[in-house]
Amino acid sequence: MSAREPIRSYQRIFRPERRIYQVEGHRLPVPGGVPLRWVGYFLASLLAVIALSGRSPLVAALAAAVAAGGGWVAGRAPGALAAGSAAFVAAQLVGLVLSGLDWPLRLAIVPALLATVGTQATPDGRVAHRYAISWLALQLRPARRSLGRPLPPSGETRRRPAAVWVAGDSSGSLRRGRVTGPARVTFAAPLAVRRRGRRLVATPTTQPESVAAGVDLAAGERLEVRP
Repeated sequence: MSAREPIRSYQRIFRPERRIYQVEGHRLPVPGGVPLRWVGYFLASLLAVIALSGRSPLVAALAAAVAAGGGWVAGRAPGALAAGSAAFVAAQLVGLVLSGLDWPLRLAIVPALLATVGTQATPDGRVAHRYAISWLALQLRPARRSLGRPLPPSGETRRRPAAVWVAGDSSGSLRRGRVTGPARVTFAAPLAVRRRGRRLVATPTTQPESVAAGVDLAAGERLEVRP
């Protein structure tokens, strides 16, 4: 091919899409054929339209139960409650809209439109249903995690305790340093600590008033280590 065509996913190379070009020797009047995935989307959309257009409370309850099960897997009780409630309300509203449409539009145009959009839409290179499942699971999951730890909600700052070890050089002399609280500072050698308001100064000493266990700094307090 002389023209270049971008490939958004390598799955297009290793998993080619299967298409229907003719039925019983009769070629379909569709350039490039009809993808099998389009047929699957069409049948699933048709069944969903038929079930929802009846506005049955049993269908809405079944949709809510299925959504709640997926929400429980993604986000436990809060995710199950949110997914079940949203599915029940959405089933009732969609059924109300579909019941007001004429049957050609409801049973042919709407399923075909949904199937076409589902086949053409590839937001991140994946097929539509896989992307939708991942997106819903991400929205229902209450705790985002990074490196095995839950992340705080957006806009909230959370500090975690950390241990920092500072060692002297080969000369063994004490190095100058500054620590701002909240923190707990421990010393390997005795140091004398004097308080000057919210500032503490630690210096080497051999006197009994030396502090070896450590110093607890409140928020905003500062410890200065002087040789």
